Amino acid sequence: MPFGNADRESIRQISHQLTQITANLAAIKQQVSDQQHTIDQIRQDTTAAITTGLAEIRAVARDAMARTNDITSGPLAHIGNELVAIRGTIAQVDSQLRAQAASTPAVPETDSPPEPEPAADPSPPTRPEPAALELYSEAEAPGPAEPDPDILRAAAGVAHATVEAHRDTWAFLIQVAGNEQHFHIPGKVEDHDGFVSVRFSGPSLVAAITSLGQVAETTGNPVTRAIADHIRQKITAALQEIISKPSRGGDGTPVRIVIDDRAAPPETEEPPAA
Repeated sequence: MPFGNADRESIRQISHQLTQITANLAAIKQQVSDQQHTIDQIRQDTTAAITTGLAEIRAVARDAMARTNDITSGPLAHIGNELVAIRGTIAQVDSQLRAQAASTPAVPETDSPPEPEPAADPSPPTRPEPAALELYSEAEAPGPAEPDPDILRAAAGVAHATVEAHRDTWAFLIQVAGNEQHFHIPGKVEDHDGFVSVRFSGPSLVAAITSLGQVAETTGNPVTRAIADHIRQKITAALQEIISKPSRGGDGTPVRIVIDDRAAPPETEEPPAA
């Protein structure tokens, strides 16, 4: 039976509703796609922000740790050098007191009455000859020998010198010269597995030479004398190079004092000629 007008109207309405539903579904699908794109963009921006923030935080932390290390390492090294110098001073004072105690003659105890003093000689005392006075004064206070003035002047003219030695040798040098007026303890000491590298100024070299010379010539300990004399000879040899081969026009090799004596390598035997 052919559709009537009422049926055709119903079909038209149903078709219109289906078209509207299809349009609504397309709109909803577009909204979902837009929201998914927005979520993906937010996720990417958040990840990038977190990555950048973590990188900045790590950079700030590394910079803070580096500054903290620079701030603390210098004072700690200076305090350590000061403590070494204090221990050296105490050791020097103790050795001087022991030397004075050993050189002071003991007064023997006796119960016998003191002998009467001899009568004064009415004749005027004879004046000793000048030669006798000179010998007496020299025997009374010999004193340590003065360092070579040419060596001291060469040391005073050095802007900076690098001293490389074992940590124990550096500690000995601080103990000997740490309290000298012109000796300046460096704030930075590079330590490589017990082998230190220190930059010295000219005044510190002068103070080290004079202090080592006094200890080498006055101490009664042969070990201390050997160490002090050996270090002084190393510094003096480097300065002798400046005296014998002075630089011209600011060119030249910087002063480098290495206290690390070694034996020569074994000589290789040459193969016999054919």
